[in-house]
Amino acid sequence: MTEIPSWLVDVAQCPDDGGPLRDDGRSSCDGVRCVRCGEQYGVVDGVLGLLPKRLAHLRQRDAVPPREVQHHDPNVRWVEDELQWWDPWHERDPLRPLSQRSGLRGRSREVNLFRHTRPRAPTAGFVIEMGAGTSRTVAGLWPPHETGIRYVATDMSLPALSGGRRILGPTVASVQCDAVEWPFRPGVADVVLVLGVLHHLSDWRSALERAALTVRPGGLLLLHEVVEKPRVLARFRSGGFNDAWVSPHEGDVPALDIRAVLERHGRVLRWRGEESPLRFVLVKYLVERRGRYELLETSPGITAVLNAVDQLFGRCLGPLFPSLGFHEVTGIWQRSPEPAVVR
Repeated sequence: MTEIPSWLVDVAQCPDDGGPLRDDGRSSCDGVRCVRCGEQYGVVDGVLGLLPKRLAHLRQRDAVPPREVQHHDPNVRWVEDELQWWDPWHERDPLRPLSQRSGLRGRSREVNLFRHTRPRAPTAGFVIEMGAGTSRTVAGLWPPHETGIRYVATDMSLPALSGGRRILGPTVASVQCDAVEWPFRPGVADVVLVLGVLHHLSDWRSALERAALTVRPGGLLLLHEVVEKPRVLARFRSGGFNDAWVSPHEGDVPALDIRAVLERHGRVLRWRGEESPLRFVLVKYLVERRGRYELLETSPGITAVLNAVDQLFGRCLGPLFPSLGFHEVTGIWQRSPEPAVVR
């Protein structure tokens, strides 16, 4: 069995009562125990399970009940439905780190987020990712074995976290947990990553609030999120072009509401829109349908051209016609420093 890093218990807490965690007295291979309530949390495939009692039945691999079995709690049903879709997706997800120079996700996050963050993060700083999936972003843009960061990947999907450990190595920490009841202490993280997660959650505001409070004073939160905008030609169609391949609760989050939550605790340093309808159409019909997705992921030139066209289209027509504007935002937020003590 793989031991969990000793420093993980310094930043994590009991998901039910917020109590401190300690190893169970035998080995860090066996898990941890809440000092306050005595609940024990085990380790599976190197992943520490810190799920609240209402989701404890999902701690083991293949524990998601069939869709026909309806839980009485709608929030629990929400999580179960998402896992029914995400677990098979992650099982076949290519375990390849994203590139800093090519691929729409990798290049965008490098240009808009990571290159501005790495110089400001302390050596061996704590970096916690909410909804990390297979951690392809961190593996490619901020690899812990090269940079020295202490990285914690969190997700509800055990297959995703197991896949992430295969490309990151055993020295990182992996935690199966719920984003809405995120089991981390306030003010412990130098950087928190929230990349394409909020629109999958039953209560994204609570999750974002938890994530922001996890950041230490002066620390950073990096955001990449699908946001709400009018649908193109909405009066002529009831559904979206991507309805067939998105997860059950693929929804939109208002950009202004995201900023309102963040600005209660700090300030937004950078904010940028992307993915106009034109980029969506070009990728869908010229790249994916022609089997050229791998070419896009490895070609800096094609990536740069698509991004340039995307920005030109969205910035020119978006302000005039909201349905032609950007469907995603990237942002860097900084938590307010603690006020100086007056003596």
